[in-house]
Amino acid sequence: MNTPFRLFVMLRLFALPILATTAITAHAQSCPKWGPYAGAVDSSGRADLMMADVMVPRSGMAPFTYSCVIQFSLGASGGYCGIQDGDGSDSVRPYNNIFSVWDYPNKIQIQETYKDPMTFVGGFGNEGTGLHSHCDFGWQPDRWYTNVVRRWWDGGKTTDVAYFIYDHTNNKWRHYVTFAVPEENAFLKGHISSFLENFADDTKHARTTNYRGYWKLLADGRWSQPDSISTDAGEGNWNSAAYEEDGVSLTSCGKEMVNGHKKSFPVRHQAAPPAFSKGKIYDLGAYYDLEDNTVHVNWSIADSAAPQLAYELKIFDAGGSASVPVASSAGYGPEIRAKVLSVPGLSVDKKKYTIVLTIKDIFNQKSAPKEISLSRLKA
Repeated sequence: MNTPFRLFVMLRLFALPILATTAITAHAQSCPKWGPYAGAVDSSGRADLMMADVMVPRSGMAPFTYSCVIQFSLGASGGYCGIQDGDGSDSVRPYNNIFSVWDYPNKIQIQETYKDPMTFVGGFGNEGTGLHSHCDFGWQPDRWYTNVVRRWWDGGKTTDVAYFIYDHTNNKWRHYVTFAVPEENAFLKGHISSFLENFADDTKHARTTNYRGYWKLLADGRWSQPDSISTDAGEGNWNSAAYEEDGVSLTSCGKEMVNGHKKSFPVRHQAAPPAFSKGKIYDLGAYYDLEDNTVHVNWSIADSAAPQLAYELKIFDAGGSASVPVASSAGYGPEIRAKVLSVPGLSVDKKKYTIVLTIKDIFNQKSAPKEISLSRLKA
């Protein structure tokens, strides 16, 4: 799906005002030459996270539709994510999502560091090149899905960027993929953009997608909301309208004639986005392996709460200092659920040790700690 690259080019080509007298035959079935496009106008700075909600009404379904939710810049490059109706039916393959990132100027390969078992990862070409992913996760019309793009940096030569979706109907989060891009400490920046595309429907059926909830979590920890949402498209049939107090509805193709004038819709500001339940540790287990002097720790996370971004693990001697751990481990990784710590000389038969785990979720919320007593692995 290379539409965003084409979109950037076409936006430049069609930057001149489109005259109201554009010659289009009324009631002819047609699609705009590019877009329609929605830009969440936001003057804030560098961000760690971008998110927005998407819903395709059943009345707006049409085959070969890509509803891009978040088109983003990340350092020297960028990418896009959203949901797609491949051929108008989910009877053969469920409706899918897409998350892709364009290649960087240094031409170093983008790497996939995690993928959901159902996620496909591969390259793309034609109008720009990069790394593509999609998952047939089975979204449904008339349901809302929050798309989240989250970046982080652990001090190396690459920056990690991950894709998450929250299913409002089922109250579940899912982490689909993580890419490592070849730039140190690359931040998300600029506006969040969305667009609606007919990528292969020659009959040019009308299609509609609703968007709302555009938010950025800035690098300094503040939340930022756009001041307005602007819409535009090339010559052809399309429409846009305000949706609720902070969103927009885009319609593309069909017989509805709109003369292409750019529109702008104000956004009613809120102090912060609707609160998601902070990350929650569902269960924690551990044992000490006397054979190799290692502590094996594993845990699980509630999928109804915000996804894990980072973890912090500490082992305390209950008879010693309560503030100084005998061993610890910490790091980033939404997918990490187990760690092995080398801790020689633990006297698990004579002393009591306590393992304490906390996580930080993708919204920088810290979970309640979970504790467990350490036991020896029995032969």
